[in-house]
Amino acid sequence: MDALSDVLQTIRLASNLFCRSELSAPWGVRLRGGTHAGFHYVARGGCWLTVEGASAPAAALSEGDLVLLPRGHAHALRDRAESPVRSLEALFSEARGDDGVVRSGGGGPTTTVLSGCFTVEDRSTNPLLASLPPLIRITPDEGRAVPWLEQNLQFIAAESASSRPGSHVVLTRIADVVFVQALRAFIERLPHDAGGFLRALREPHIGQALGLMHQQLEHPWTVETLASKCGLSRSAFAERFKQIVGEPPLGYLTRRRMERATELLRTGSTLADVARRTGYSSEAAFSHAFRQWAGTPPGAYRKAQRDERARLGSSGASAVASALGEA
Repeated sequence: MDALSDVLQTIRLASNLFCRSELSAPWGVRLRGGTHAGFHYVARGGCWLTVEGASAPAAALSEGDLVLLPRGHAHALRDRAESPVRSLEALFSEARGDDGVVRSGGGGPTTTVLSGCFTVEDRSTNPLLASLPPLIRITPDEGRAVPWLEQNLQFIAAESASSRPGSHVVLTRIADVVFVQALRAFIERLPHDAGGFLRALREPHIGQALGLMHQQLEHPWTVETLASKCGLSRSAFAERFKQIVGEPPLGYLTRRRMERATELLRTGSTLADVARRTGYSSEAAFSHAFRQWAGTPPGAYRKAQRDERARLGSSGASAVASALGEA
């Protein structure tokens, strides 16, 4: 598995929700910022998008455009740049029909927008998400360059217009795929001189080192062995890695191991299994490293995560409208 695929796999989407909105001009809707990432697909018509806190001006979206907001910025959609907006929470509670479609507006030309929102776990520690801009726009031509993205968007449009049993479950599952496909479309169109972690994935030597670490996390890597695999001297490799990635090779490796450990602990893996799969010789060695990194013993972390899942699971559907308002 290459480094990009592994990083994409670490993006865990939870509590994903889906909404179809049919909005007639004049109309405007504002979505709160928060912990949720989201996307909007303009299935019919067009609209304006503004992202709060972003330097870019309002963007005119056309039919077939897909926009991704991976960092949860507050934003607004409207038929014209000057149209007033209402909160999505209000529209969701007042204008949602029995079929789940939100219908609102002044009776003019209609725009259909398909939206999804997701809770992204560990967003602040994922190097890919941390390097993304507030807004990613994928035009129809760009979407066609990614296998199945255009087809999945068309499927979402058709499925959301139906009232077949189980359609909401189908939509939330396919929305996960669209989110990752949109990220891949964005990364594949980046210029070769892009900076930060995205540049590291595309740089031959450093990308190879990242791939090795991600593919064989349990291997006892050293700076020397990584440099040798990549065809660089130890000093040249260490300097280049830190310059591009922003941290030393073994610092990155330790952080990735700990992030993998948190994933395994969430699923209930034993400490012995976690230690083995993250490159530690014993439970004691792993526990010591994890406590230094997380500030808590791994057993206590696992229990806290189990308790949190139970708490979230008991919250029920009452959080749906609030979550949509944070897309």
